[in-house]
Amino acid sequence: MLQNAQSVSVRTSDTLKQRDIYSRAQLREMFDISDATINTGVFRPKGHDSVWLFVTERKTADRTQYEDVLDHDTLYWQGQTSGRTDDLVREHQQRGLELLLFYRHAKYEHPGAAFRYEGPFAYVSDEGKNPASFVLKREHTDLMAATEEEAQHSDAFDPQSIEDGRKRIATDIVRRRGQPAFRHQLIAAYGGRCAITECNVVDVLEAAHIYPYRGSETNVVTNGLLLRTDIHTLFDLGWITINADDYTVTVHQNLRQSEYGQWHGKLLKLPTSASMMPSREALEWHQSETGKQG
Repeated sequence: MLQNAQSVSVRTSDTLKQRDIYSRAQLREMFDISDATINTGVFRPKGHDSVWLFVTERKTADRTQYEDVLDHDTLYWQGQTSGRTDDLVREHQQRGLELLLFYRHAKYEHPGAAFRYEGPFAYVSDEGKNPASFVLKREHTDLMAATEEEAQHSDAFDPQSIEDGRKRIATDIVRRRGQPAFRHQLIAAYGGRCAITECNVVDVLEAAHIYPYRGSETNVVTNGLLLRTDIHTLFDLGWITINADDYTVTVHQNLRQSEYGQWHGKLLKLPTSASMMPSREALEWHQSETGKQG
C-alpha cells in the first residue's frame, strides 16, 4: 500500500549530489533503509516524497532484457512486466513525488555495482503495457536563478563566507580533475595537452580513467587519458570512444554535426614513450561497454 504523499516530508534530492556515485549499500546506510525492495528497479523509500529509479542500460544475461537508455536529457525506459509500479511513475507529479534516476551503463561500471545519480526526471508519456515504454525528461534546477534571487533579498555580508566558498570551489575542482598524482603523471605523459583536442590550458585538463577506477591499481598511465573537461564527460558517457586498433577518435553520429564532430576520425595525441601508451585492452573494453550504439 502506497503512503499518502501528504504524510511524508523528506525529499531525497536535498541530500544527494547530482552526478555523484552511490551504491545501494551506501543508500541503505545514508537513509537507514531495511526494505529489501530497494533491490528492484522502482523503489519508494518510506518517509520520503521520492521515487527512485535504478536503471542499467546493458543487463546481465540473467536479468529481464528491458530496453532502457539515457539519451542526453531523455530517458527511454520500460516499466516492470507486471506493471505494478507504472502508476507510481505516471502519477508522481500528481502525488507530489519527485522521480529520481540512478543510472549505469553496465552493472560493474562503478565500484560496488553502484549507479550515477542523474537527478530528478519528469514523466512525459508512455505506451503499451507489460512492459509499458516510458519517456521521461530531466528536470533542470535553475540554481543560478535561485542564487540571484536570494542575493537580491539579502543585505548581510559575511567575509568568512567568501573564504569558505573559495575552499569549496577549490575542493570541487580537485575532485573533478581526478587523483592528483595520477593527473600529474598524465600531464607529463601527454605534454600538458588534451589527447583529443590538444588544448594546453592545464586548468581544464582532467585525468580520465579508461577502465573505471577500482583503487590505486587502476591509477596507471596506460589506463588513463588526459582530456579536457567536456571531452572527459563525453568519454565517460560513451559519446566519444577511441578505436583500439589505430587510436582514432570515434564521435557518435548524434554529435557529428556539433562542434565535437571535428574530432571524429582524428588520431589520438599519444605519449612519446611506448611504455605510457593507452592500453588497447582497456580501450576495447571502454568502447564495448560504454560506447553508444549507432
